[in-house]
Parts: sequence; structure tokens; C-alpha cells
Amino acid sequence: MTLSSPPDLKDLLEKINSYGKESIEDILHVLAQSVSLLTGLSRCRIYLEDLTKGRLVCAQASGRHSQELLAMSFPISTGGFLISHVYSSQEEILQEDMGALEAVESRDIARRFHIRASWLLPLVHAGRSIGVLCVDSGRVGQLPPQDRQQQLKTLLQQVIPTLDIARKYHQQLLLARRIDEGKNREAALYMMKSAVHLVENLTLASVLVPSPLSAGNRAQGLQILASYSEQPKAKKVYEDEQLISLSQGESLLSRYIADDGTIIDERFLEPLYFSNLAAEPLQKRYLTEELGLKSLYAVPRYAPHSRRIHCVVNYYSDKDHNFTEFERGLLDAHAEMAERVIREIGGEHMEIQVLAEINDLLQERFDGLQPFLNRVLSKATELIGADTGSIALVREQEDGIWLMVEDSDGTIIGAKSKEWLKKNIPPIRVGGHELPPEQRSLTGLAAFSGQAKLVANTDEVGPQDFYRPITSHVKSELAVPILSDDKVVAVICLDSFRPHYFTDEHRRILRIIERMIARYLVDLQQIAALTDEVRQLRRDVTYKDPKISSYKLGNIIGNSRKAGEVVSFIQTVTPLVFNRLLSWLRNSAEDNALGLPSIFITGETGSGKEFVFNNIYSRLNEMYQTQLRNGRELPVKKTNIAAYSGDLTYSELFGHKRGAFTGAHTDRKGILEEAHGGVVFLDEIGDADPKTQVQLLRFLDNGSFVRLGENQTRFARVLLIAATNKDLPQLIARGLFREDLYHRLSELTLEIPSLNERREDIPDLSTHFLGKLYRAYKHPDDREDEPPQLSSSAQQLLKEHHYSGNMRELRSILLRALFFSRGKMIGADNIRRALATRPDPVDTSEPHGALNRQLAQQLFDRIVNGEENFWTAAYEPYSRNRLARDTITDIIDLARQRGARTMPRIAALLKACDPASEDAEQRKLFYRFKNFLYKTIRI
Repeated sequence: MTLSSPPDLKDLLEKINSYGKESIEDILHVLAQSVSLLTGLSRCRIYLEDLTKGRLVCAQASGRHSQELLAMSFPISTGGFLISHVYSSQEEILQEDMGALEAVESRDIARRFHIRASWLLPLVHAGRSIGVLCVDSGRVGQLPPQDRQQQLKTLLQQVIPTLDIARKYHQQLLLARRIDEGKNREAALYMMKSAVHLVENLTLASVLVPSPLSAGNRAQGLQILASYSEQPKAKKVYEDEQLISLSQGESLLSRYIADDGTIIDERFLEPLYFSNLAAEPLQKRYLTEELGLKSLYAVPRYAPHSRRIHCVVNYYSDKDHNFTEFERGLLDAHAEMAERVIREIGGEHMEIQVLAEINDLLQERFDGLQPFLNRVLSKATELIGADTGSIALVREQEDGIWLMVEDSDGTIIGAKSKEWLKKNIPPIRVGGHELPPEQRSLTGLAAFSGQAKLVANTDEVGPQDFYRPITSHVKSELAVPILSDDKVVAVICLDSFRPHYFTDEHRRILRIIERMIARYLVDLQQIAALTDEVRQLRRDVTYKDPKISSYKLGNIIGNSRKAGEVVSFIQTVTPLVFNRLLSWLRNSAEDNALGLPSIFITGETGSGKEFVFNNIYSRLNEMYQTQLRNGRELPVKKTNIAAYSGDLTYSELFGHKRGAFTGAHTDRKGILEEAHGGVVFLDEIGDADPKTQVQLLRFLDNGSFVRLGENQTRFARVLLIAATNKDLPQLIARGLFREDLYHRLSELTLEIPSLNERREDIPDLSTHFLGKLYRAYKHPDDREDEPPQLSSSAQQLLKEHHYSGNMRELRSILLRALFFSRGKMIGADNIRRALATRPDPVDTSEPHGALNRQLAQQLFDRIVNGEENFWTAAYEPYSRNRLARDTITDIIDLARQRGARTMPRIAALLKACDPASEDAEQRKLFYRFKNFLYKTIRI
């Protein structure tokens, strides 16, 4: 037996312990995987003590005969079974030859399932047994070596407490369901008892409900939920039958009800009277003969749309009694009440359990959105008894609204249980009948309609129906939307491997869960979005090159007088502004009359206005966390006004109502509302349209605004920091910018110096940019962390150059020098070459245009020539804030000029993926490529 190197026990343990008490199946699955990795044997069984059944139940089995082994259980008390002995004695057994066992029962089981050797370990927690783990082999003497045995024991010691908690919780829920079933049975019995007193000549009354004929059997039977007769013997004889088969020809009712529990004979859509039972095909004729039953009045209760039986109420007579119209009406009403009792009374205990469980969950603290979603899904799946499920989040994109469980990289952003069954869940389009059949899904319809949706039997789904199969195991599916402020934010989807599993009670439980978690889910989503924004910002602020000593504040570089003025402004203003933020949190009434403060950053294109904002925010965030100590980040949102036009600009800032303009698929908050209590950065404010300017002035005066397409006035408090490279007084003179808005914005003005005004800082700035560029563009095989250095002559050339593009131009020069240099030193010749290929001086009326096009052409050529692909040359640098959005759009324009007019051709030309491939990974890359261009770049 050859074993691979042992896996990291810490990783396995962390994965198992990350599950909550409601995730017993996931815990067992990962534990079985861990056993296989540690021992090198693929077969194992895990038996757990089940006090509700009084047995050792096989809760997990892997390898050969796993399904048959799962159906086997053993007595808890010691007997002739090896499993029971290990459980009671708490002693492990290494049995190298199962055929040599003295106990006949254990030997027979081993022979039946081809188990030749087995290692049996007791699972012990707090001094008492909770189960047994069996590691099996099909070869005599094949057992794990000593070191692997010890590793598994070490893992079990740390996992068993988690497993025991999950075991108890699972059994408590099973017991809760049985209590509900008991209430149903008791209520049904009360109704059957009343029936024999209701109509004269009734001998026996019974109510039958659908139930599987046996474990794992998809065919249905009718279980006797309750019966009553004045003759105790008659009741006992009748109930001994337990299940009535619906297999064709096996019972009277099988003529009218199919084995899936649906009515197939239209005559049974109404109550039927059988006047002579002796002449009918009966499953057990001796019952009617022994009990002397002569006639039957059977009342079906079913779902009108599906004809699925809820229950059948039987009224027997031992006489040839033909019920009168009055009696039949009375019995019909009685059957209707019996159905309501069965369907409504029994769920009360479970609903109380749901309320308690979800309330406890909401009291816990979660480190992020996904752990919360995982716990919610696990609880919902366990409480309802579903086999698997998922939670998909709503994502609005340029081409519509989608539901996403995982992103284009395969990273789970929602939640899914039993990941091994639901691999690679694709994005799901939200919509109704307007969608083509191949895009229709139950979850998409639930999100579109805002209502719970059910597929009772996936085998009966037609090509026009709303269902999208992810795995063939699923036979029924229930989808419930999660709504917050009448807006669908996610969808919970539960699946069962049995058709017709989900009931109105299950739907009601999911709606309870949905209503309880909706607000908390939205809050966590907002926190997650904020955290991503702050994480991106910090990457820009926290990078420092160890060779530079002139960093100030965060990482503002420079010893020049102009750089010192910027630092002094930030140091002076931020404490006062933070006090203002703090007063908002204390809800001072005086604040409303004073309006909202604003900071105005001006400077030439590429001078570093956004970079300075990042440092201002970073300083404010430090104060926020020091003063409040709530573990949260100061809310922040950033946008570039020049990236939008018309209604889109207004919507970006203030939000919109669904249908306000083409593409407004749902209600949406603007960034000013999303950043309430925090900071908003508006770049290129000089490009704001007149309508946006009017609303922005109103907002700055009193914090009020109106979403596009609605009349409701809303309020938000943010510190607004705006920036522009344009001459606003000149725009005011031309009637393109409001003077009152200009004065309101420029209360605190910071002018960022051009690079030409601070030449003494250029050597340190160059070293800083070169280090960041090297980390972004270095070859994957280059293991050295040290970037190339600039020679003194190269630094002098950079100091003497006249910059029309400021920091952005300096960075582009260094990028060209880095790309085409060799070795660890960038000399004057490298800089001269980079300067020789620089674009013409940039017209300030067209910010960064020529500079971006020049860089885009260079990157495009590298991609087409096979030196790089789209992901390394464009996507990764953009993700790290090393490329502008315009550079990406210029690369796409160059691809179109080469004849790539469609998205698949663009993807192929830019070597992003092979759109024509059937490979799942290539399809995923193509989706990721489109999503990036449509949603992020907004082409």
C-alpha cells in the first residue's frame, strides 16, 4: 500500500470546525474525505448513537456498497455485533481478517459487503461513546500504518465535540418533527372519532396520507395516519396494515391514484361511493371479511392545480347503507376539516423551533457575509429536511439582473450545501416568460415575481417550464425570494431527492426565515461592499518602498515646499472634519441647520488628486476606529462623474426607481445614500450635468435628495470631497457650471501641485512607482522581490523632463522603461527610449487621451504578439489601479479596428479565452471577460 504525503491536519480541522451544528451531513462528508486522505483507504463507515431510535445508525458511508450500508443499524447494547461491542467497550479493534471473526452475525455482514479487514474506533466525547468509525478494506491485512492511525486519532479528538453537537441538534429536530407528526395523528384521530358519531351506520373512519413505500423508494403509498372504530379489535386489525400500496392493481385506490400520489381517474376528483366492497379489487381482502365491512364512502382532498393527494378520508359501514345527500354533504365537510387539521395543527412546534433558531443565529457575530449565508442555508436545509440547497445573491449588470451563487472565478459569494452535488452553479437570469426557455429557472422566476415558487416533480418539467437542472439527483425544488424594502436581494433554493416533498408548511417556514434575516443580510452586504472598497484604497495608501525616507502621513512623498503644503492641509483639516462626522453620530439637532461640509481638490490631470483623497480618507478612518472602536470601517464611496452622462450620472449619485430609464431593472440606492455617515469622493465634478448640479447643491445645503423617477424626499449625511482638473470659474463664465454650487463645494480647497512644481521629489516618486509597477508586471517565474533601480543619470533625466501628464505620465514613462529594460538597473538610455516613444503633449481639454492610447497600443501589441494575454496585460493591472478605465476601452477599440466586432471575437483576439470551446473552464473565462467589460468597464 503506497500512501501520499499526509495532508495538513490543521486545514482539515478548520474546514470541519467551520460548520455549524446544523451541518451534520457536511461535517460527516468532510470527515470521510479526511479519513480517506489520512489512511489511503477509500471505504469508511461512521455510526452515531441515535437515542430517538435506540440504535447505532450509519450516518455516513463511502466506497463500495455505501447506499446499502447506510440502511443498516445496530443495537446499542452489546450483542453479537462488532460495532455494538466497540461502542459499549470503548476499545478500538484492528481486525486484519474479518473472516476469522467468531461472531456469525458480524462475519456474515463482512462477507455480504466484501469487507476483508477493518479498523474500528470508538467515538468518545466527555467520557461516553457517541458512535463508531470503521475504516474498511477489501484485502485481508490491509490496514493503515501506525503513524497514520495516530494522525487520524489526533484529528478525531478535535472533531468529535463538533460532531456530537451536530448529532444532538439533528436528532432534536427529528424529534421535533415526530412531535408534529404526533400532533397531526392525535388531531386526525379526534376527527375520526367524531365521524362515527356524526353519521349513523358508520363502523370505521380512517384518514390516509401519502408516504414512501420504503426508504429510497420513489413510489408512494397511503399511510394510515389515524382510524377509529367503536370496536377496538376492528381498529387494531385495520391499522396493522400500515401502508396501502398505490402500485397498479394492488389496491382499490390504485385504480384512481398513481404511485406518485396524483389522481389519474377524473371520477376521483369527487367523493366516490363503493356499495359492495366484496366486488372490488382489494389489497387485503381478509380485512373487509374479518371486519365485516360492506360499503365505503371515500373523500379525496387534493391540490387542485396538481391533483396531488393531501389525504383520503374513508368512511366504512358494515351494512349495505347508501348515504343520503345530507349525510354525504356532512361527511364532505368533515373531510375538509380533517385535511385542515392535518395540514395546519402539526407545524406549530416546528415554527416555534424555527423562530428560536434564527433568532439565536442573528445574535451571533459573523466575520463576513458568506459565513452568515452558510449558517442560514444549513439551518433552513436541516429544519425543513431538504437534501441540498443554495442561496443566490441578486446582481444587477448591464445586460440585466442575475442571480449568482459563485462568481466567474468559481469563488462562492452566496452559499450552497453539499458542494459535491452542486458544482459550478452558473449565473441565473432573473426574468419571466420574456426569457428564452434555456434561460428560465425557478429561482430566476422567484426573484422576478417576488413570490415563492415550487417545482413538485422535476421529471414532469416541460421545455417551456421554469426549471434549470444543476444535478439529476433533484426531484423537487422550492425557491423563496428574500425581500428588503420590497426589493429582492437574494433567493433561497432548497432541493429534495424525492418528488412532491415540499409542502405549504415548508414554504411557510422558509418565509419566516426570509423575513427574519432580510435586514441583517442587507446590512452584511453593505459592510462587505465597504470592506472591499477600503481594501482597494488601502493598497494604494499603505505601499511604501524601504529605500524612500520622504514619506509623509500615509504615503505622500516629498520634501518639497509644495508637498509640505498638501501634508499641512490634511493635518489641519482632518481633525476638524472628523469632529463634524462625530457630531452626526450623536444626532445633534444643531447640525441640520449648518448643512454639510465639503472639500474641493483641484489640480492638473494626473497630478494625484484621487491619491490625496485616499490619504485624507485613511487618516479619517484611523480616527474613526480609534474613537468608536466598533470594529467597522468609515463608510466610503468613490465615483468618476465623467464616466456617466445624463440620467446615469444622477442615478449614480442619488439612485433611481425601477423603470426610471431604460436599463433601470430594479430600485437602486445612489452612492450618497449608501455612504450615509461616511465619505464620498466625486472625481471630475466639472463634468456634472445641470440637473445633477441642482440636486447636488440642494443635498449640500440640507442633506436631502430625491431618487430619479420618484417623489419621496430622502436624507443622508456624508462628507463630500470633490475633485476636478477643469477651470470651474471659466465654466461658470460660459454658463456650464453653477456659481452657487462652486462656492458651496470650495469651502475648503486644496490645490495639488503639478509635477513640474516639485521636481526635487521626482527621484523618490520614481522609485515608489517603479516598485509598484514591478510587483504588478514582473514575470511569474521571477522570484526576486527587488525591482530594478534607477541610475543617477536616469533620475536626472526624469527631473529635467517637462510633464504635461504629471504623475500619470511619469508612471507611463517608467512602465515603458521597465518593459524594455534588461537587468537590475534602469539607465539613462532606457529613459531616453521611453521618452522617445512618449505620446504628443496632452490637450488638457481631453484628459489623458493620447497618453492612454499610447499605452493601450503598446499593451495591445504585446497581447497580439503572444507576449502576454488580456488577463496579465490589462485585467490584473486595472484591478490593482495601475491602468485607467480609458486604457481598457482603447484596447477594446483597437481589437474592433482589427475586425473583432463581436464579444467572442474580441475575447479570442485578446487571448482572454477560447469562446468556441465546450470546456467548462473556457466558458467560465468567457463569462468573466464579458462581465468585466460590461459591468466594471461599462463598455
